Amino acid sequence: MNLLDELNEPQRQACLQTDGPVLVLAGAGSGKTRTLAYRIAYLIHQKGVHPSEILAFTFTNKAAREMKNRIDSLVGPDSRFMWVGTFHSVAVRILRENIDRLGYDDRFVVYDTDDTKSLIRDIVRELRWDEKEWPAGLFQTTISRAKNRFLSPSEWEDHSFYGERVQEVYSRYQKRLKALNALDFDDLIFQSVLLLQDHAEVRSRYQARFKHVLVDEYQDTNLAQYRLVRHLVGERGNLCAVGDDDQSIYGWRGADMRNILEFQRDYAGAAIVRLEQNYRSTQVILDAANAVVRNNRERLGKDLWTDKEPGQSVRLYRAPDEESEAWYAAEVIHEAIRQGKRLSDCAVLYRTNAQSRAFEMAMSRAGISYRLVGGKRFYERKEVKDVMAYLRVVFNPADDLSLLRVINYPRRGIGDVAQRRLREYASAQQIPLAEALARADRIEGLSAQARRASSELSELLRRFEESAGQSLAERVRNIAEVSGIMLLLRQERTREADDRLENIGELISEAKRFEEEQGTADLGEFLGWVALVSDWDETNEDGGGVWLMTVHSAKGLEFPLVIVAGLEEGVFPHSRSLNEGTVEEERRLMYVALTRAQDELYLTYAETRTMLGRTNANPMSRFIREIPDSLLSMGERLAAADRATAAMSHHIDGLAPGQRVRHPRFGWGTIVALRGEGDDTEVTIAFPGGGVRAFMAKYAQLVGEESGLSGA
Repeated sequence: MNLLDELNEPQRQACLQTDGPVLVLAGAGSGKTRTLAYRIAYLIHQKGVHPSEILAFTFTNKAAREMKNRIDSLVGPDSRFMWVGTFHSVAVRILRENIDRLGYDDRFVVYDTDDTKSLIRDIVRELRWDEKEWPAGLFQTTISRAKNRFLSPSEWEDHSFYGERVQEVYSRYQKRLKALNALDFDDLIFQSVLLLQDHAEVRSRYQARFKHVLVDEYQDTNLAQYRLVRHLVGERGNLCAVGDDDQSIYGWRGADMRNILEFQRDYAGAAIVRLEQNYRSTQVILDAANAVVRNNRERLGKDLWTDKEPGQSVRLYRAPDEESEAWYAAEVIHEAIRQGKRLSDCAVLYRTNAQSRAFEMAMSRAGISYRLVGGKRFYERKEVKDVMAYLRVVFNPADDLSLLRVINYPRRGIGDVAQRRLREYASAQQIPLAEALARADRIEGLSAQARRASSELSELLRRFEESAGQSLAERVRNIAEVSGIMLLLRQERTREADDRLENIGELISEAKRFEEEQGTADLGEFLGWVALVSDWDETNEDGGGVWLMTVHSAKGLEFPLVIVAGLEEGVFPHSRSLNEGTVEEERRLMYVALTRAQDELYLTYAETRTMLGRTNANPMSRFIREIPDSLLSMGERLAAADRATAAMSHHIDGLAPGQRVRHPRFGWGTIVALRGEGDDTEVTIAFPGGGVRAFMAKYAQLVGEESGLSGA
């Protein structure tokens, strides 16, 4: 049998086009990895190319492993002679063999993010600049962007006051790296390009070696990666670039979409092959995705189609607020499980990590196991834990553990030595660490700076304690602001810092919701409630659960059932894109979200959403309006007696504090509290050895010891 008989016609064309440059526009779910593997097998078996003459770039180690496994199954053991790997892993191999030409030793080390931040922090201190005004993270991000744009310190373009300071740090940073015989992550590609650009004999050797170069996810390449590929391909031009311009969603981290849009200009005579047959989704889902992305101007153009059944319409749900939106998602998933789907078949996708909080709460209270991807659980995120640590110290000044977390964050001059002196004094005097701060002027061995900083922190905590008259949300906001945490994150001016600010904003919103729902601004009650929330498990024992993740994290994945949430103007598309004129990238992100669904697709939006402690009423997302009405049907909340819960035959009225009940997962426990009534009853149960956990009674499937309670 012919090797290519298993492929469709466009896939075969992508394999047969072996001479010169070819761009394979591979739509979502069109079998691009399969096509790449078969192309490589065809080169080896039919064209006589030795595996060692083939170089294939991927963007992730996971993608590299998947490609290697596919090639191994087609080619056999000779595939080990190929170079298949990420841009960075290929760059390391090139540098190990040749970095002496750049003045480095081949035993160079690669610094991670923490290493580079520490090095930059040392440079800022050497320059005697204020670390609060010039945080290391700011320089780290800017230098990374410069390297991705292939700008050395001498080529730095920004000559403003800020730009000159970046140039100064960048210059010193590169000199220090070289003295340490170290490279950072971005240097791997930057230095590889320099090597090939400035040393013709090295460039010629690799061009002669690699007769065929393949690049996966070409739309995600930045300028430095683009140049690396150009230098390796050379005049022969045997480059196969595989990508999808409609899935270019990483412009914010340096990816340059022009690399794929201008491929034919860069590589004269390049052929374009379009893979448009989709093997993942129903036609209705594909029609919705096609309709949305067609509104973009910057695209090469293609329309996905499938020979699967048309499928059911896309369900659209309008929620009154984000809590109802999350409950709707939980109800949809309960119904899907009742119909035979597994939890891992279901995914909830949202624009930013901060949105996960409502879904975590709803899934936990409904007794639905979940997996949070692309970020820690909400209350485990660093910035949330930092603000919570301040709150705990304000509520309980004897909480030394929480105080130690933030005693020098943001940096205030209470370093390791000073902290040790303070702790020794507190231990000797048998007083809390917070009280030792107030007595700093009496402690021997503390520097003048540490004494001053300790006194200032003590005064700050005292002021926080006196803010008890404020609303809970105002107290949380005040602590996050006055402590300097939010200011520090704003000064970083990075996407990661923006996400962290949004998470703090969501914590402020959560405090507001707690006060409104519970009718109290008591800090202790709020902290106790959060502690209970934090105790809920994220997944069940077998590692299964509903997937909760951002759309960026979902790229490359697929699920039978997908819920895309938060579809409002300012949320998705994100307000940042509206301000920066990058709505087309947001629309591509929406296209990615829609094409993750195989069989069932739900779109949700909220009439009001509380963010940063403020409740806003944003219009429905333009992306929903771009989907033809004929493809949509309105979803409805499932009533308590509806099919999602009917099978559970619950008897909520039979519950009472002190009652022994059995949970299907946690076993026997005792009810310690009930809150709410009817279908909104929340039951709190103490499990021996399993902690105290709260559930929505209608979903918990409880069995009573004496009353015959079943499924409550």
